[in-house]
Amino acid sequence: MTPAWTESYEAERPRLFAVAYRMLGSAAEAEDVLQEAWLRGRTITEVPKSPRAMWTTIVVRLAIDAATSARARRESYVGPWLPEPLATGAAERSDDAEDRIDMLESVSMALLVVLEALSPLERAVFLLREVFDYEFGEIAECLGRNEAACRQLFHRAKSHVGEKRRRFQPDGDETRKVVAAFMMSVVTGDSVGVAALLRDDAVSISDGGGKAKAARNVVTGRDRVAALSLGLAKRRGPDVETFFTAINGQTALVAHAGRRLVVVVVFAIEDGLVSSMYSLLNPDKLERLARELWPEPSVKS
Repeated sequence: MTPAWTESYEAERPRLFAVAYRMLGSAAEAEDVLQEAWLRGRTITEVPKSPRAMWTTIVVRLAIDAATSARARRESYVGPWLPEPLATGAAERSDDAEDRIDMLESVSMALLVVLEALSPLERAVFLLREVFDYEFGEIAECLGRNEAACRQLFHRAKSHVGEKRRRFQPDGDETRKVVAAFMMSVVTGDSVGVAALLRDDAVSISDGGGKAKAARNVVTGRDRVAALSLGLAKRRGPDVETFFTAINGQTALVAHAGRRLVVVVVFAIEDGLVSSMYSLLNPDKLERLARELWPEPSVKS
């Protein structure tokens, strides 16, 4: 691998991770894909005409293979499956406000859950075109398929996503106030206040993966979501502390005991009311986020 090829990988890495994470809904699996891409790139002796296109091709094809394997594994997953939580960081930032909102929506829990219903090929085409603004000719070359087939895959994927996705509301001060008010009502046992801050069609999805106690089914409707939220608050341990942060582009409540994450709840807000709650309790999905929140201190020699 030439120095220029190595430099091109480092320059493209944040974007490649963004593609792989959206393809897989898992930061850990995305990192595995990038590591494999790097190893494959080491065998290339000449810098291609477009390093960006070459790295994208390697990563997307590896991600398609990984997504195909993941779909088979998730058939036996215990309870609802949710994406691994991702702290919204530099890779998601943009100087352009509209572009930033688009990028944040593309990493939102709601959209990633909808994307799970697509085939890996449909997901790849949709993301490359809708999120990363690739031309169909570039997508066709990346996937090794003709342009007409890619257009068909895209329109099928976009139709499905359009039917299922809920309106995305960018995170802001008003959103955080709604979430804070909702959690205050939950903690104080104010059932009227909790219900008043939930949409009629509110949804609660919990992912314990069989490794943490969680609802095994999606809970829908204001009354049922309110009852679930109030019930869970009563089970909170005495050593558990909480704080708010941005996860997957939206306000999230992080509950932890020391450096151990107990649950991360990501909120989606519509018209000033809580529309969806995504509760991540599977400890396997919280390990990476815990390391980001509480990095180990470096050891000086």
